[in-house]
Amino acid sequence: MRTVAEPIVGSEVTVKPATDGITINGIPADLDHARKADVRVDLATDRQRAFITEHVLGVLGLHGIEAAAVTGRVSEWSFDRPEHRFCYAAGLPPSSVVGHPAGLPNPDLSTALADADIVGTADETRTTVSEPVTVTTEQGSITVEPREYGEGIRFDVTYEDAEITAEIDPKAANDPGLIEDITSATTPYLSPDTTTAVTHSLADLLSDIAVIGGFDDLRVTVDLDDSYHTLTIGLPRAAHERGVIDRRE
Repeated sequence: MRTVAEPIVGSEVTVKPATDGITINGIPADLDHARKADVRVDLATDRQRAFITEHVLGVLGLHGIEAAAVTGRVSEWSFDRPEHRFCYAAGLPPSSVVGHPAGLPNPDLSTALADADIVGTADETRTTVSEPVTVTTEQGSITVEPREYGEGIRFDVTYEDAEITAEIDPKAANDPGLIEDITSATTPYLSPDTTTAVTHSLADLLSDIAVIGGFDDLRVTVDLDDSYHTLTIGLPRAAHERGVIDRRE
């Protein structure tokens, strides 16, 4: 698995080498631990919780990182942020919030990953679907279709009046220009326009479908509205429930 050779630091988090998947504050980044999915995605166990994890996971996916031990490093409260108020009330530390305060896919982490030594080779097992799957909610609709082994994920995304298409391989380093565009785009709730919002959504889609959902080769066609993580986490859940997962080597 591809991981970092040495610990690196980004805004809100430290990332250390690992050998078996991605964890955030010790919580596996998988569907079993994705306990909240609407305006953000939280990972949780009965005792632990990590808030706004998509801002980290999307960046790791853009750089093809398959294994990492991520820990929050914020030590002071920012009570203007609702997640910090939740943490405080629940008796959790501020390091439980790993999302970027400006609503960005962590650009400092992305820069650190671009400069880091990446070790290991990509896992040869790649996952797609055996047939198309569609999920529709009040937040929009999403369809995924199979792609050939090694083709990565093609995203065709519409957000209100804006559209974007991108090719991203979650098991490889991706185009630096595309990464820069995505990591400098603010979340839809803070975006100045829909073009910025739809660009940001690529990091969220990659986080939810590739990193948490476990897919590598897909055609993804999606029409998004607000609170779209219900949709983007709902899709991989639906694929698993329908038994259409196709793992190939």
